[in-house]
Amino acid sequence: MAARLTREDRLDRLVAKMRQRVDAASTTTRLLRHMPKSKLGVLVREAGYERTSTKLLEELSDRFRNAGLEFSPELLDPANTPASLIYFFDAERPIKGLQPTRELFKVESQLSRFLWLNHNFLDQATKDLRIIEREKQLAPGSKIDLLAVDTRTRELVGIELKAEEPDQGIVAQASKYMRALKSLAEKSDRPGARLVIITGQPDDDLAELVQVQAEKLGVKTDWYLYRVRFELNKQ
Repeated sequence: MAARLTREDRLDRLVAKMRQRVDAASTTTRLLRHMPKSKLGVLVREAGYERTSTKLLEELSDRFRNAGLEFSPELLDPANTPASLIYFFDAERPIKGLQPTRELFKVESQLSRFLWLNHNFLDQATKDLRIIEREKQLAPGSKIDLLAVDTRTRELVGIELKAEEPDQGIVAQASKYMRALKSLAEKSDRPGARLVIITGQPDDDLAELVQVQAEKLGVKTDWYLYRVRFELNKQ
């Protein structure tokens, strides 16, 4: 009969497994979406526990970091659930532009509502925009998160949101939006159209692919990263 793994054995095995996965990935890429990931609940079970606790997450965090690993989001992030995906990467090869997930919305609807109610935040980067609709159906199969107009140029501006990290699908999605925006602008007797993409995490490769499509279709496209911070100061 095989010897039963001790608590220490399980923790050591989990850390060694993730170290091996990160080493394999780090030789080819430094993009967040290509990094090894695991659901928080799976990590807890592989560590030999049925449920999580602050003490366990603190120990796991320390063990991963002692092995030269970093992760996003933080294991102790209060917004985490057992289904939360935790991305791992080499501490000496950080992800360029990685943002703390505690300063990001979890779903697009929350970000969309925030921008709808606080549209002045867009003025900081994209001046002269006036949001006119949410969840706008541009064409069959093309519903964009926010639709705006440029009050200076009269251009039609579509705003696509990704609350956290973008995925490969954003390239085809952006291409559909560009075509639909361009067509709608022509029908509305507007001088042109633009697409604005706002995400929580960066991805230079996807941004470049989207830009290639933008140049082909003649629709200017800008990509922004957002962060939301709340400060409470005692007077």
